[in-house]
Amino acid sequence: MKKETGITLLTLVITIIILLILAGITISAITGEDGIIGNAGQAKEETEIANEKEIVEKATVQAMGNNKYGNIEEDELQEQLDKETGEGETKATYIEDEFEVLFKESKRYYLVDRNGNIEGEYSVIEDKNPGDITVGMNGEKLDGSEGKEYQIWCIEDLCAFSKSVSEGKDYDGDTIKLMTTLNFNSNLSYSDIENTYKYDEIINAYIVDETSEKTLKELITDENGIGFIPIGMSANDVEARFQGTFDGNNNEVKNIYVNTTNNAGLFGGTSHATIKNLGITGDITSTEGYAGGITGNGAWASFYNCYNKANVKGKLITGGIIGHDGWAEAILENCFNTGNIYSEENTLGGIAGSYAGKIRNCYNLGNVEGTGNSSGILGQAAGKVEITNCFNQGDVKSKSWSAGGIVVVESAEATVNNCYNIGNITTEGTVISYLVSKGIGGTYINNCYNIGKLESTRKCYAIGDKTINNCYYDSTLVGDAEDTNNIEDISKLDKNEFVNRLNSYTNEENKEYPIGWKIWKLGENGYPVFQ
Repeated sequence: MKKETGITLLTLVITIIILLILAGITISAITGEDGIIGNAGQAKEETEIANEKEIVEKATVQAMGNNKYGNIEEDELQEQLDKETGEGETKATYIEDEFEVLFKESKRYYLVDRNGNIEGEYSVIEDKNPGDITVGMNGEKLDGSEGKEYQIWCIEDLCAFSKSVSEGKDYDGDTIKLMTTLNFNSNLSYSDIENTYKYDEIINAYIVDETSEKTLKELITDENGIGFIPIGMSANDVEARFQGTFDGNNNEVKNIYVNTTNNAGLFGGTSHATIKNLGITGDITSTEGYAGGITGNGAWASFYNCYNKANVKGKLITGGIIGHDGWAEAILENCFNTGNIYSEENTLGGIAGSYAGKIRNCYNLGNVEGTGNSSGILGQAAGKVEITNCFNQGDVKSKSWSAGGIVVVESAEATVNNCYNIGNITTEGTVISYLVSKGIGGTYINNCYNIGKLESTRKCYAIGDKTINNCYYDSTLVGDAEDTNNIEDISKLDKNEFVNRLNSYTNEENKEYPIGWKIWKLGENGYPVFQ
């Protein structure tokens, strides 16, 4: 009887498979990665995520509605979550200016800002090899090559990566990939929040120490300490600089805290490095060196699709993305800064303090202020530089030297194409004859405009004082500025006509609008912006 049943079941299975094959459905279509079973699992997960987001949205709206000021309080948000899911199913934690909502069973979490905007989902990562970026999540060996990029899953990994560079590994030719957003203030970004560490001054790194009373989180977020140790010391330090590719994988490093006498940033020193697809928030300070949101000091450092929202303060050259890189052939593309940038003694810029190469499709919204030469995009053209499709909206102030909207100091040839400034430009201090403040700046300035107000104790230009083609300003907005070189006042010009004039610019070679230049449209402020 058992034998007959077995044969019957086997026959049934074979019959089903034959019918599926006749119907054009293969076994791989059922069990493969994109098969019916796999897609069903994915659909289930997507449904769960949608349901979790809906729960967070409902709880957030109710928490804001129950507060007479429309604010979100941690206790109130948790209470509303408990009503939606049952007590103990979720955990709401306030971290800086946002809330972290964890669903304990699914191990997914979401971020809610003070305005009720929801971001996520994020997965809680259980790294079985924290502090070892050469082993993947499933135990696979990684060597930094394509398809086997080194992986960073937790803050322990990030610190181990920094330590390895301090010990002399430069990762030349290798790629390191950030696998998830890391938040220095969140317990969920650490693999083991209970492990204790100490700072080893000799190797300039945090190491596990069972005798210590401090966890890694406590050390790395202590505002009386040095915070995170930047990756690499200096572009010129052959024993401690990063020379590989760091791919942020469209993730963020949130709430980073750096307070060092060395070069400061997520990276302290890079050479021939590429950093891409990365965002930074927090506070970054160098009391003696260069400072930048992504990199303090670089040589031939290129950046793609990066942004900085951290406040950055340096003693020397300082920038939103990079502090100082004076070598040509580097590229800074599709980057922006919203953090406040300050330099105690030297040149600074919203995107770069000092740079050479190409800066394309970048913008600054943060305030830029210091005692040295200050600019919304680039403080100093340290080598030949070309700036295209950039704009500054942040206020720029120099307490002693010069200020500019796009670039202020041309130590080498600086070509500025298709850019605009609407930020206020202010300079203070004793009048010095050779110092000039500029709404745009540059050696060659093409198809640009400035409507930012200039307030200066020294000579200032609404655009610049070099070779200028098809550039404009509004005399009713820019203040007391000297204007030469046939710069046109558009205060009475129809704004749609103004847009048409910018879009009608042609180059000398083929009499066409230059390839790669962004097209203009009329913005909400009544002046042209990029499409």
